[in-house]
Amino acid sequence: MLEEINNLFRKIFSNEETLVFASLLTGAFLIIFFLGNILTPFFISIIFAYLLVGLQNRLEGLGFNSGIALALTYSFFLLLGIGFLVWLGPLVYQQVNALAEAVPGWIKLIPPIATSLAEEYPQLQTFSNVVGEEFTVVPDKNVILQTLSGAISTGVTLSINLILLPILVFFFLFDRKSIISSFLSVLPQERAMLQQVWVEMDDQLSNYARGKALEIVIVGSAAALIFMYFDLQYIALLSILVGFSVLIPFLGAFIVTLPVAVLGLVQFGLTFDFWLLMGVYLVLQILDGYLLVPILFSDAVKLHPVVIMLAVFVFGAMFGFWGIFFAIPIATLIKAIWNSWPESLSN
Repeated sequence: MLEEINNLFRKIFSNEETLVFASLLTGAFLIIFFLGNILTPFFISIIFAYLLVGLQNRLEGLGFNSGIALALTYSFFLLLGIGFLVWLGPLVYQQVNALAEAVPGWIKLIPPIATSLAEEYPQLQTFSNVVGEEFTVVPDKNVILQTLSGAISTGVTLSINLILLPILVFFFLFDRKSIISSFLSVLPQERAMLQQVWVEMDDQLSNYARGKALEIVIVGSAAALIFMYFDLQYIALLSILVGFSVLIPFLGAFIVTLPVAVLGLVQFGLTFDFWLLMGVYLVLQILDGYLLVPILFSDAVKLHPVVIMLAVFVFGAMFGFWGIFFAIPIATLIKAIWNSWPESLSN
């Protein structure tokens, strides 16, 4: 038995490259698991730098030299960040405060509504009593604001150090060749498997990351136009939530529908405007899922939807927010390893 296990390990780790690769994977998982929250600015900086490299390559393809393309790319990133801070950031902050002030009044309306429903439908009496007990104590603005701020900071990364982020992006973007060279220097000279994994990962993840960034902008902007047409309250806040919901495959659309429906119901009631709002919003989600996603990701993610959902649940439970965010990249990495490793196993 021990000899069979020993032979299995010899097949799996048949050379120095497979052993180093397994060590790197183990180290990466442990770092994300134990230090994910602390290293959040570094992860986000790497993501931004990875996205900006694509823009730099496009500019170089248009005839710009490498230095000018790099400077234009980083300038675009800075202007985009400043625009967010100057315009969108304060607007979202104001709407979060306004929502925190409005929620206690809405909660006070719940027991009377539950009581009236129980009077009209006696079978709901138990439900009415439970609701009345649960919503007797109305939390104050500070408690609600604290809860909302905690949830938003997790999803929209408000905890990022705004000074550290552009500095890290600068180094990851301008010094990426030296960083990559330093990383490669610790790897074995013979790294055919690692190169195969990297080629497959880079091809799929670059398309996936840039496609997701474009999808966030398109879906968020379309949602903003819909909410503006209906003159819905908290447009900026809801549009950002809808835009970033695409980061959670399949489940994000269902999760973000709840606040849209609640705020629409509070503002319009069960009127024609409410049902029209939800109908148009549903059309947006359908167009995103069945038209936009296939266009943007036709060659980016070659994974079955069941595998993607399984990855979201498993890695989300293991690593929290970053597990959900990196669920598809991690699943793609596992697939790339699976495709490249059998050659070693056959030796």
